[in-house]
Amino acid sequence: MILDLAGLQISVPEFIWTIISFFLFMFLLNKFLFKPVMSFMDERKARIDAGLEEGKKANVALKENEARLAKELAEKGGEARNVISEARSEAEKAKSETLGTAHAEAEKLHKNVRERVKVEEDAAVKELDGSMPELVAILSGRLLGSDVSGEAALIEGCVNKTKE
Repeated sequence: MILDLAGLQISVPEFIWTIISFFLFMFLLNKFLFKPVMSFMDERKARIDAGLEEGKKANVALKENEARLAKELAEKGGEARNVISEARSEAEKAKSETLGTAHAEAEKLHKNVRERVKVEEDAAVKELDGSMPELVAILSGRLLGSDVSGEAALIEGCVNKTKE
């Protein structure tokens, strides 16, 4: 059967068969293409959303860790300053003790040296006092150009008078 509408000749069985084919094609496209693509797209969107959520959680955790680390760093910095100040005070104390000990030892050595010098000076004076008459006799003999060794008693008496 063929319909003639405004000069168009349409075959009814062909028209019905085209409509059935179209709906069958739509059903097959929906079943095998549209639904799988849509489920794939939904799964992908879910994975992306889950990734974004994990990223947000990671950012929050990062900020919390940064704040915790900053707090710990400030605490450790204060502890380090305390340790450094204690070490400096102990070093100053040890330094002053060592300097005090060194000054005491130096003073003791200086005193010992003065005592030794005094003893040696006294020994030198005694030795010089004992040989003074002889030295005066030799010096006088050279100055006068004569031998004054016979007048040793006179020279010794003069030297003893100068000591008093």
